[in-house]
Amino acid sequence: MFRKIFVLLLLSAVTSYATVTLTNKTEKYDRFTLYYFYDESSTLDINDIEKMDFTQVIPNQFSQGYYTGTAWIKLNVTNHGDSEDYVLYFTEPFWSMLDLYTKNNDAWDIQKNGLNASLKERSIEDYNPSYKLHISPGESKTYYIKGQTHSGHIGEFKIFTEEEFFRPNRIDITDIYIIYACILFIIVLFSLYNLIVIKNRIFAYYIAYILSFIVFIAMKSGFYLEFGLSGWSQGLHVVGTIVVLFLVLFSGRFLELRTRMPMINRIFNVSAGLFLLFALLISQDVPYACLAFNLYSSLFFTLLLAVAIKALYQGLIGARYYLIALIIYMPAMGMMTLTFNGLLDNTDIHRYAFLAGSFIEILFFTLILTNKYNELNLQKIHRQKQLLKARKNNEKFLETKIEEKTSDLIKINKQLLKKTEELEITKEQLTRDILERTEAEKEVEKQKNVLHHQANHDSLTGLPNRALFSTRLKQGIKKAKKKEKGLALFFIDLDKFKEINDSLGHDVGDRVLTTITNILKSSIRKEDTLSRLAGDEFTIIMEDVVYSEDVSKLGHAILNMFAEPIHVDEHLLYITCSIGISLYPQDADNEKDLLKYADTAMYRAKESGRNNFQFYRPEMTTHALEQMHLKTSLRQAIDNEEFIIHYQPQVDIATDTLVGIEALLRWQHPAKGLLTPKKFIALAEETGMILEIDDWVMHTTMKQVSKWYHDGLDPGILALNISMRQLESPNFIHRIQHTMDTYGFKAEWLELEITEGHMMKNAMEIINKLKQVSKLGINISIDDFGTGYSSLSLLKRLPINRLKIDKSFIEDIPEDEEDIAIIKSIIVLARSLNLKVIAEGVETIEQINFLKSKNCKYVQGHYYFYPMSADELQEILLDNNR
Repeated sequence: MFRKIFVLLLLSAVTSYATVTLTNKTEKYDRFTLYYFYDESSTLDINDIEKMDFTQVIPNQFSQGYYTGTAWIKLNVTNHGDSEDYVLYFTEPFWSMLDLYTKNNDAWDIQKNGLNASLKERSIEDYNPSYKLHISPGESKTYYIKGQTHSGHIGEFKIFTEEEFFRPNRIDITDIYIIYACILFIIVLFSLYNLIVIKNRIFAYYIAYILSFIVFIAMKSGFYLEFGLSGWSQGLHVVGTIVVLFLVLFSGRFLELRTRMPMINRIFNVSAGLFLLFALLISQDVPYACLAFNLYSSLFFTLLLAVAIKALYQGLIGARYYLIALIIYMPAMGMMTLTFNGLLDNTDIHRYAFLAGSFIEILFFTLILTNKYNELNLQKIHRQKQLLKARKNNEKFLETKIEEKTSDLIKINKQLLKKTEELEITKEQLTRDILERTEAEKEVEKQKNVLHHQANHDSLTGLPNRALFSTRLKQGIKKAKKKEKGLALFFIDLDKFKEINDSLGHDVGDRVLTTITNILKSSIRKEDTLSRLAGDEFTIIMEDVVYSEDVSKLGHAILNMFAEPIHVDEHLLYITCSIGISLYPQDADNEKDLLKYADTAMYRAKESGRNNFQFYRPEMTTHALEQMHLKTSLRQAIDNEEFIIHYQPQVDIATDTLVGIEALLRWQHPAKGLLTPKKFIALAEETGMILEIDDWVMHTTMKQVSKWYHDGLDPGILALNISMRQLESPNFIHRIQHTMDTYGFKAEWLELEITEGHMMKNAMEIINKLKQVSKLGINISIDDFGTGYSSLSLLKRLPINRLKIDKSFIEDIPEDEEDIAIIKSIIVLARSLNLKVIAEGVETIEQINFLKSKNCKYVQGHYYFYPMSADELQEILLDNNR
């Protein structure tokens, strides 16, 4: 008896429970039920699966769709026949794994199968997965099948008696595929003959198309395993993309798209590249590459159908039969694609329609190419006849042409004699033109020199610019290396030059730079190079350095010259500079690092108070890198919410009661641990991130304090430190009002602290902004009072409520008489201005007693409370309520 002729393999992650009743017939048995389970993670083993309940029923011919996980099937077999030996047969050969588990005496026997197992490793050497089943009459057994594939979960289970399965004259699906491949190979030979005779690329594309289809059939049948080749689960899909690739090239050439539809021809070329890309992606197991190929193929074949229809209407010979072949092929391919993706039931028609449709398509294409061969052959013969006729005509034509050319040459000779005379006249004119051109070239060379100077020199000062400086520095290093001497690079930056531009204007600033240039020129030797890099940045290349003392002398000389004021118009200006110095070869042996190190040393001079020079040291780079890493970490700290708030209570020492809390920012750095603001606030202000941090602190603390009040707790007044950046922000008042409204926070619960030093920098603007804050009902205090230089008249104009005595005056009392005098003065001043006073940094009982004696009512410090988390403070507030 014949098996079903065409079988397509596509089982993916099949897992199932099946009931099969065996009879004593001599044919196959397909009356059974399958239950499917899909293990998406592919982590379950046979012991886990044995405990599973399989609930999803699937037919013996099934298609679950496109999956990449593991499929399990459970098969319960009851033998009602006379035979004991059976074969479980699966009709799809390109699963990477399809193992059968049988339990004997509490141990699992495994029959390995699938493309991961060679034919010799399988219990039955068959291209399609096959397994031996031994079931005694009347006995029931349970089997589990574990499958993995990179394609759709599709296939068909059959059960044969062992006698029927190994019957010699039983026709196998591979036999049908071999016959199919032989027919195609005959077509290849026929097309190869056409290619040799006609030498047209269309036959080469068609041969490649048929050969790739033969390989496709070998993959689909599993026949290639017979040659000892290892299994390749992606092979069928990779070859499928190559088949479509050559069909694209063949179709473009057959439909004459290059001349008839150039735009469509470009689309076809791009599509050919895409199909090659799909082949590579599928071969590398890229997820959903097969599905993407199927979708794009559907779109492309729709386009191909439209193009074929248009070619038919344009009168292309053979387009009608091409269109018929395509109309037969497309539904067949569509049914196969939909079946593989689980959208159609897995039937013989759906699975094998593609092979039948492809075969019919190839037959039509072969007939079309036969006509094409005749057409091209006739064209070839016609061209050869035309060439022979043209050759005979050319012989007579050439004789006539020779006579004509001889006559023409005689005429031309006469004309040349006349031209010679004219050239003599022209020679004199050219001589004059050459002289004029020489003069013009000299002028061009002069302009070229001017442009070269402009390209390499600063337009304001006439000094070498950055480009020429770089060249001179490279030359200086080479010279120093050759002479075995040293070289020093000075990086000079004017201190606070921006203030001159901002206050006096850029015209004055330019004249200052010109004056500074003359000062620097007078301080260096002829062999040294002074350059202006940009803005107020200058460099000096000092060559032939033998002693480092000579470098120091030049540094001191420059600083001494800057000690004298300079006159610009009616302005008398005192200007200082910061200088960084790097040395060759001690610090670096290349121009890039020398400039970088001199720049780093200059910044260290800035940090050291300006108006000095610093030699580069390696730790400067380490410090700069640390600062750079800290800036990066600061940005990450904002994004990763690494900041936390600690609260330090403020106490009324007369009653020992908590009257307020100060919010203190901390950074929980993942590597450096808990950092105080001294470590990072300066960087935050420099980078502008201080505004984000201040807003976060305001939101976090107001939300927390508002919650405490609404929970019936009394934390007192919240004291928040605000930065100058925050206070100067144009929408500061709006932000603080919006935050209070958001959390139901009352104005009388809040006190803003501004440091005395910040207040003095822009007094009038600060006063106006603080008055707006005060109108909202918010308290204002001056932090670190006594460390700045605020005047009494300024204090009277500020809308402040409290002065905060800096802890530097508290820590040495009552021993330090100067601190005692300062504290007394601050308390008397506050009383005269009707202001409250709070002392911070209080740590001993002696300090408490002294402050009590001087009527300082409020304190803050470790004597009462250390800074603490919100949860710790909440416990204290709860205790106070109790």
